[in-house]
Amino acid sequence: MTYSMTYEENPLFQEIDILAKGIANNTKQHGLEPIEPFAFFIRDRNNVIKGGCNGNIGYNWLYIDQLWIDEQLRGKGYGTKLMRAAEKLGLEKKCLSGAVNTTSWEALDLYKKLGYRVELERHGLPKNSIFYFLRKELK
Repeated sequence: MTYSMTYEENPLFQEIDILAKGIANNTKQHGLEPIEPFAFFIRDRNNVIKGGCNGNIGYNWLYIDQLWIDEQLRGKGYGTKLMRAAEKLGLEKKCLSGAVNTTSWEALDLYKKLGYRVELERHGLPKNSIFYFLRKELK
């Protein structure tokens, strides 16, 4: 049998889900709970998304992949509310720690204010930006 490798610029969710299911099968074989994706959204009265956070829960860790708030809502506590909701979910799912990544020009101060500490800095990004890996023990 011959196999080929392809590049997908905008992969379909269904195709990415094949990878997730493969990983879930490996996880199950090792006696671990499957990785669970989650998302919280801020919506206006027309149900338009104005902010949110998403990530996954796996191996007793809460991973925040993305946090975004519409510019008109920034500085009004929505980022904190979203992060607190994600942490509460993590605690309910028995997560021991939480992790998030950000750059020097994004939400580093917010994450520090919420108790996350820098675990690793990656230098060498464009415009002298720094990429931060942060973690927090959940209690």
